[in-house]
Amino acid sequence: MCRLYAWSAPTALSLDEVLGQDRNNLIKLSELHKDGWGMAWRDEDESVRLVRDELPAFESGTFRNSATAVSSRTAIVHLRWATEAMQVCIPNTHPFLKTGPDGAIAFAHNGGVPRGPALNALIDDDLLAELEGETDSERYFAALITEARKSKGDLITAFANTVRNLESFNYSSINALVLTSTHLYVLSQHRPENRPAGTDPDYYELNWSTVDGITTAWSSGVSDKKGTVLPVGSLLVTEIESGQTRVVDLTKI
Repeated sequence: MCRLYAWSAPTALSLDEVLGQDRNNLIKLSELHKDGWGMAWRDEDESVRLVRDELPAFESGTFRNSATAVSSRTAIVHLRWATEAMQVCIPNTHPFLKTGPDGAIAFAHNGGVPRGPALNALIDDDLLAELEGETDSERYFAALITEARKSKGDLITAFANTVRNLESFNYSSINALVLTSTHLYVLSQHRPENRPAGTDPDYYELNWSTVDGITTAWSSGVSDKKGTVLPVGSLLVTEIESGQTRVVDLTKI
């Protein structure tokens, strides 16, 4: 289980700048979500870059440096809380970065999806052979890319089809952040009844807001800002260059 944070802004910002006082919340959350962290961002040349560390954010010098030194108009951030006692290592650390039909795609997930033949069956053979680690999250990502190939790069349709493909799985959450060179996507799709023991009922809720042209989205507990809950079954889509943001009801796709 994990924590997610993302932003898209008119000008380049560092993580510390966009978080402000919420930085303390993120650091505190990394004491529980302690199994590594990562960030993917769009660089000035519109390429997608990645940094990951298996140390928890509160102990990581790489995190402290990246939170101030990396400046971007858009980025996704992930704090990992490993499920199924999976190894804490870079190949299992989010975000993952792969090549989709239209170029680089970064992906971060919060939740758990049962691994096994049924999940593997949703993945193209070449993507299955190229898996970096052992996580259900990376397999879920590969299943999403498989659908993106079928939809000729239409990620909204790919998300809708992936959600339908996973409907019969006993997952806890398939909340996800996806970053490409042109768009930021935030998926809300979870089952609160399957949340980790001892967590609050809103553990899987995602909130978002747009203030002064800056769109942010976050897992519960990350921000003290007043946001709007992203409904289950919906996809927040932000076009990076224009800043235009819309919420798509995937049940209608």
